[in-house]
Amino acid sequence: MLHRRLLSWTLLGACALASAASGQSAEFMRNECSSAGQTYFRDFTAATEMQYNGRRVDGTHAVNGRIFLETRFEDFACSYDPTGRRIVEFFAEGRTQASPLPGGGGATDPGGSRIATVAGVPQNDVLNVRSGPGTNYRVIGALGNGDRVRKLRCQTPGRTTWCEIEMMTDMRERGWVSARYLSGGGSHGGAATQLPSKPPASGTGQVTTAVIRFPAGATGTEFTEQIENGAVRRYVLGARDQQFLYLRVGSGNPGVSWRILNPNKTLLSQGTAGQDYRGQLWQTGDHIIEVHNRSGRPQTYKVILNIK
Repeated sequence: MLHRRLLSWTLLGACALASAASGQSAEFMRNECSSAGQTYFRDFTAATEMQYNGRRVDGTHAVNGRIFLETRFEDFACSYDPTGRRIVEFFAEGRTQASPLPGGGGATDPGGSRIATVAGVPQNDVLNVRSGPGTNYRVIGALGNGDRVRKLRCQTPGRTTWCEIEMMTDMRERGWVSARYLSGGGSHGGAATQLPSKPPASGTGQVTTAVIRFPAGATGTEFTEQIENGAVRRYVLGARDQQFLYLRVGSGNPGVSWRILNPNKTLLSQGTAGQDYRGQLWQTGDHIIEVHNRSGRPQTYKVILNIK
């Protein structure tokens, strides 16, 4: 469902009041979650594609969305309380956010650790922003001492560490700069999406796939596997619309994360190791469960699956 609109807070409040008496409909939750996504990504005219995914066993409602920005798209999700009247969790950029506004509307991110300041650039010079992590990539922008950016991730393709940054502007442009000119910001907030700052172990980038098959008469399975740093393990699970899925990926390291893709490749849910998924499926076909390891070293994890 595509939404192209500029919502005022007045209109948003009026919609909430109009439906408060009888509880919110799926359509209202899709619309409000769409607005939350536009607010978080600071683009109130961006198109969004929304899907109501049903009620979980704990009574909360799941709504997934995708927003189409100027140069990219981003996935996000809203969880509503059992009445459908209040967003109790907003998920974007790989983790749960404190609110639909970055940092609650302030200049810092949740946790306060990702904002970095450009420093050390020679006088009368600029820091080149490049399209990739290296001087062989084209220059797409420039920064000066004192400019503030969001540090997204860092990697060391050679002897120099490069960081992907996001401009703190309405367009939220992205690019790569040498890490030596960034002061503060630490590593990318949220261990689920942190990348190693040193060359990772062998196996980086490797993607392997397995088909999930339950024992005869069983509705679930459990197994333990090991995954190399930087690798992705994909599991294909055939399931039907209206079936209920339970997933748990257990690991002692939060650098292990997971996501579930619908048969049409849209995002159903995602989280870090230790976070459960409980919800009703809304498509028939092969669902993809991906396990990612961005911890910096090989990890062992346990998968628990049940579907009814």
